Amino acid sequence: MAQEHAIPLGMLAARLAKEFENEVFEQLTLAGYPELRVRHSVLLSALDGTALRLGQLAAQAGMTPQAMGELVDDLEAGGYLARHNDPADRRARLIVATPRGERALAECLRIVATIEESYATALGADRLDDAKQAITELLRP
Repeated sequence: MAQEHAIPLGMLAARLAKEFENEVFEQLTLAGYPELRVRHSVLLSALDGTALRLGQLAAQAGMTPQAMGELVDDLEAGGYLARHNDPADRRARLIVATPRGERALAECLRIVATIEESYATALGADRLDDAKQAITELLRP
């Protein structure tokens, strides 16, 4: 049944994303990672064990190196990331996850899986899969 004043898809997607992020970071705080904030989301994938340069991280996230540097500084201060000399280029530094960062990423992935399980319970696994597929198709260039 079509509604005359239905909420636009983009607004619904943005609201769901915000609620999802808020839940993830509330749970991370309860799990002992209170320094992590939503703004750090773009860096959580950097905690996967891959050593990257700041410029690479910034390019992946679509950010300036200066903005990425501030996020790296935050997570380094919290003990999640460390900078090491790049053996291939003495002038460069590689950013790597610390053991605390690796544990935080594992906890984050567990929390995400739990949230998605709750979505599957609410919608049914098939409807959730259909929704994910539809959104993926809409995001393709």
